[in-house]
Order: sequence, then C-alpha cells, then structure tokens
Amino acid sequence: MTGEQATPYDGAPRDGLAAQLRQLEDFVARAESDGEDLPPAALEMIARLREIMQALDGLSSTLGGAPAESSALHPEHS
Repeated sequence: MTGEQATPYDGAPRDGLAAQLRQLEDFVARAESDGEDLPPAALEMIARLREIMQALDGLSSTLGGAPAESSALHPEHS
C-alpha cells in the first residue's frame, strides 16, 4: 500500500471493538440475571477485550490523540 492509498486512522476499529464489548457485557448481564451459568471463557474474553480497549486508549493518548469514550469498560462484570 502506498502513502496515497493509506487513509488516516479514524478510530473506527476501536469503535467496533467497543460495540462488541458492550454486546458481550449485555449478554453476560442478561444471562446472569436469568440465572444462567456462563463458561469461564466468556468472562475471560470480556476481560481481555477490556485490556485491549485500555491499551488502545493509552496508545491514543501517547500519540497525542484524545482517547475515545471508555463507557464500554464496565468493571462490575469482571
């Protein structure tokens, strides 16, 4: 890819991850309220996605950009 073809990063990949994280958290909240057992892998996946989101926010602030909204990070589900 040449410089002419490259597009500047606009946060869209982070937004997609944030949306997926919110969906997973909503699923877990519904499942827990219904008394369903969740596989440990589901909770581990949410924890790893939160870590990725925090790393992306840190990277963004290091590079001089404002971190995107972190409302998708809900520690009460960890």
